[in-house]
Amino acid sequence: MLINTVDKRSANDDLFVPTNGLPGFEPISLGIIAALTPKEWEIELIDENFEDFTDTDAELVGISAYTTSINRAIDISVKLRKKGVKTIIGGKHACLYPNELIEYFDSVLEGEAESVWVDIIKDFENNSLNKIYIGEFIDLANYTRPRRDIFNKYNYEIATIQFSRGCVNNCYFCGVPVLYKHTYRQREIQDVITELQEIKQKYVFFIDDTIYCDSKNNQIIKELFVEIAKNKINKHIIVAASINIYEDDEFLNLAKKAGVKVLYIGFESENIDDLKNVNKRMNYKSSSSKYTQAVKKIHRYKMAIMGGFISGFENDTPEKILKRGKYILDSNIDASTLTILTPLAKTPLFESLKKENLLLHTNFPQDWIYYNACNFTIDYNKNRDEIMNAFYSSSLNLINCKNVRKKFFKTLIRTRSFATAKALLVLVKNFHVGTQNCWIVKRIIK
Repeated sequence: MLINTVDKRSANDDLFVPTNGLPGFEPISLGIIAALTPKEWEIELIDENFEDFTDTDAELVGISAYTTSINRAIDISVKLRKKGVKTIIGGKHACLYPNELIEYFDSVLEGEAESVWVDIIKDFENNSLNKIYIGEFIDLANYTRPRRDIFNKYNYEIATIQFSRGCVNNCYFCGVPVLYKHTYRQREIQDVITELQEIKQKYVFFIDDTIYCDSKNNQIIKELFVEIAKNKINKHIIVAASINIYEDDEFLNLAKKAGVKVLYIGFESENIDDLKNVNKRMNYKSSSSKYTQAVKKIHRYKMAIMGGFISGFENDTPEKILKRGKYILDSNIDASTLTILTPLAKTPLFESLKKENLLLHTNFPQDWIYYNACNFTIDYNKNRDEIMNAFYSSSLNLINCKNVRKKFFKTLIRTRSFATAKALLVLVKNFHVGTQNCWIVKRIIK
C-alpha cells in the first residue's frame, strides 16, 4: 500500500492551508514507486486528500509525507507496526531528517527512490530491511515514468508530470536548493512527449520548481515546447516560472504554442527590501516597479498568472499586510496565494533563525505541524495576533467567491482566451480550500 498523507490537525483547517485538502493533483512520486515495484506485487493507493487511511492487511506500506504531514505519517506507522506491518517513509522530510524518523518506521528512504527501490523490495522479501536506505541522484535519462493506472481510483482533475529536478536559483526561504543540493537536471525530451501522450486529463501541471532557468537550460526547455506543439499534444499546461520570464519573448511565444495557459510566479512582495532580505534576486532586479509591465506582457501571449505572495516579513506590520492584500486585488495578477513567511526545514532562513534562537516552535517532530505557511513560527517580537488577523483577512479576501469571479472575467478580457481563464479557475479550485465549494467557480468550469 502507498499512502499520500495529509494531516488534518493543522491549525486553522477551515482557512487556507497549502498542504491540506487539495485533491486535484496526482502524487507522482508514488506513481514512480509503483512503476519500480515488481509486477507480481499488488499495489493500492490511499490519498488522504480524498479519504482518510484507517487500516490495511498489506504486508508492506510505503508512506510519503511533507514536513507538515510528518506527524500523521508517524501515527499511521506506529499503528501498523503494532500489528506487524512493515513501514517505509519517504518524501522531502525523510530526505532532510532521516535520523529523526528511525524510531517510528522500519525503514527510512533518504534521497531518490529509483536507485534503491529494487534493493528495498529484495530486502523485504528476505526479511532483512535496513533502517536507512540512501538513494543517489539519478541521471534523468533513466527516469522511470509513473504508473498512472494507480491514480484511476480518484478523480484527479489535473495530471502531474516532471521535466526537471532542482532549481538554478538560491532563495533563502526555499527548500528546493537544499533538497537537491544545488543541482539541476532535465529529462529526455522524447520521453516527456511519450508520457504526455499517455495522460488522459486535459489539464497538466509540470511540477518542476521552475520552468524558466538560465540561458543554457532554457534552450532545452524551448526545444521541449517545440516538440509539444509539433506532436499536437493539445493539453492545457500549468507551470511555475520566475518573474524574469517576461523578458524572453521567444520563450513566451513557444510556451504559448505548446499550450501553456497558466504561469505560477513567486512575486513574494511588492517591497524591494523584503525581496533582498530573502535573496529573491531575480525579483528585486526586475522589482515591483516592473511587475505591472511583466504581467501585461505575459497576458499578450494569452497566459494567465497565479502570483505567490508572502506576509510576515521582519518589517511587516498589520497595515503593510492589509496594504499588500489590496495591492494584489487591485493588480492585474489573475489569481494569488498569500502565505506567512515560514522557515522551511534546513533552508538558510531556518538555520539562521535557529542559530539566533528565533524559532517559536522547536519540539520536533511534533512541532513540524506549525510549519505549514499559515502559522507564525518566527519570534520577531511583534503583536502576533494583529499580524495573523491581517494575514487571515487579506488571504480570505483574495479567495472569496466574489473576487475570484471578478478576476476570472478580467482574465478573460486581458488574455482574450476562455481556455486560459478556465484553466486558471481549475487551478484556483484545486489550490485553495476555500474555493472548492464556491458555486460560481463550479458553474463557470462546467
